[in-house]
Formats: sequence, structure tokens, C-alpha cells
Amino acid sequence: MQKSDDIERARVLVDMARVAEQHQETAKAQSLYDDALAQFAECSLDPFLPDVLRWKGTLLREKGETESAFRCYTKSLEKATLIGSDAAMAHALNCLGTIAQRRGDQKETERLYAQAAELAERARDSRLLGMIEQNRGVLASMRGDFGQAAAFYSNSLGAFEVAGDAEPMSWVLNNLGILHTKIGNFNEARGHLERGRAIAVNRGDAVVENVTTLNLAEVWMGLGRLDTADKFCAIALEQAQRRGDHLSAAGALKIRAAIERKRGALDKSIATLRIAIFEAEGAEDRLLHAEMLRELGEISRAVGNPGAARSAWREAVDSYQAIGASHEIAEIETQLDQLPG
Repeated sequence: MQKSDDIERARVLVDMARVAEQHQETAKAQSLYDDALAQFAECSLDPFLPDVLRWKGTLLREKGETESAFRCYTKSLEKATLIGSDAAMAHALNCLGTIAQRRGDQKETERLYAQAAELAERARDSRLLGMIEQNRGVLASMRGDFGQAAAFYSNSLGAFEVAGDAEPMSWVLNNLGILHTKIGNFNEARGHLERGRAIAVNRGDAVVENVTTLNLAEVWMGLGRLDTADKFCAIALEQAQRRGDHLSAAGALKIRAAIERKRGALDKSIATLRIAIFEAEGAEDRLLHAEMLRELGEISRAVGNPGAARSAWREAVDSYQAIGASHEIAEIETQLDQLPG
């Protein structure tokens, strides 16, 4: 039987881990989560255990350690199932859905989100339902169904606003920013992202601050403000490197490569993109992989090598097809048609 003193110690360690995360002390946070998990017996069915496993998994996911995150979420689901907690099972399934989505497994992503939503509804967890709806919006946006994505996001944001729940509001605002960036509504995207970033800064949420900063860099680039884009990109890269977040660092470097390309610094652009590809290695992020191939095609075209551009873009199309990104596929196919030869 699990001792109550051990559980209390685990709670204190988790609280410390959360504080370390806020201060971008990722290695310390991970160590504290490990110490918290060490307080539980192997056969423990304490209701707090699935939460700790899930929180550690999310820390790992945000660092780009996809397989390690998957293992934590799977263990969380196993424990939640043995405990019989609908809410804990729903949380774990939702998190597993984000991993399946990163890996480009569309059917599994849909299945996991649907199962999570059913359990969250049964548990009457409206906050979790809002989070799942938001994740479904990300999936719809990825497929190019922007109307459905906007509806998911609006429903989710409205529910969080009514509840005064700032944390998930910042997530939805970030995703609305990404959606409007995709369709070229850069000023609207900027408004959503700045609002989300302000919430994150106010809460001391380093992860969301980093993500919104990076997405603002892309918006400023879309608006043709390359100096401002470069400034935001540098901030995002520094934040990601401080946290040991290889995935966000790769995303920042990809945007920096695009900025350098637009400035005509093509040799620098190629070198930066190579570093981005190295940073993303092992993260299993199909979308980022496709985006980097797309940028490689852009750089190849800019240096006057249409053959290399064609090769990179065809490979990018294959990656986008794996995740059902129809909007991006259509854009690249138009670019392929415009290549000489």
C-alpha cells in the first residue's frame, strides 16, 4: 500500500517541477518529475500518478523528445485505466493524440481525440473538452479545412473566455494566429498572437511565450518586416536553446533561413537550414520536416538550381501528403508547375 507521506512528497516535487518549467529550467524540471515518480511503488494505483506521468510526458514532448513523451503518455493511460478514472484516461488519450498528429498518423489521431472527447464528456470535464476541440481544430487546419478549424477554435476560445481560464486561451489564440498566417491574413494573425503572447508573459508560461514569439516572427516576415522578424526569431531561438528545446530551435532556425534567403544571403541560408535539420533529427515531427523541405526548395530555386528545387519540393509533397496537408500540397504543386524545364 502506498504511504501518504510518499504521495505528499511527490506533490511537493511536482510543484517544484512546475516552477522550474516556468523559469525555463527544463533539465531541473525533468529531474524533479523523475524524483516525484520515484515516490510511487511500481504497482501504485494512486490517482495522482497518471497526472505526474502525463506532465513529464508533456515536458518531453515540448523538448522534441517524441518517443519518450509517447512512453510517458502510454504509461499514464495504463495507470488511469487500472484506476478507472475517465478524466485521467481522457487526458492521456488527448496527449497521445498530439503524438500521433506529430507523427502524421491521421486515423490514429482522429480515433484518439474522439475517444478522449467521449471520456471527457462522461467525466463532465468541460475544460478538457475545450482542449480536445482545440486539438481537433489543429487537425482541421492541417488538412486545409480552415472553416472547420476556425469553428473549433472559436467554440473553444469562447468557452475558455467565459470560464476566465487564461492558460488554454493562450493556446487557442496561438492556433488562431497560425491559421490566419496560413491564409495570408497577417494583421489578424498578429493580433491573435500578440494577445496570446501577452497572456503567456503575464502567467510566466515560457513554452507558450516561446511558441507565440516564433509564430510572430513568421507573421512579421509575411508582412515584409524582415528586421522585426529577425528580432523575434532571435528571441525565440535563444529561449528554445535555454530550455534545451530542439524542436522549437529547429523551427526558429528554419524561419531564420527564410529571412536570410529573402535578404539574398543564400550561402548563410543554406547553412542555417542544415543546422535546423540537425536540430529536428529524432523529433518525428512530420509537419516541420515538410516545412524544412519546402524551404530547401525555395533556397535551391533562389540559387538557380531548379533540379534541386524540384527534388526538395516533391519530397515535401510526399511529407505533406502523409499528414493530409492539402493546402500546402496545392501551393507547392503550383510552384513545381512554374519551374523551368
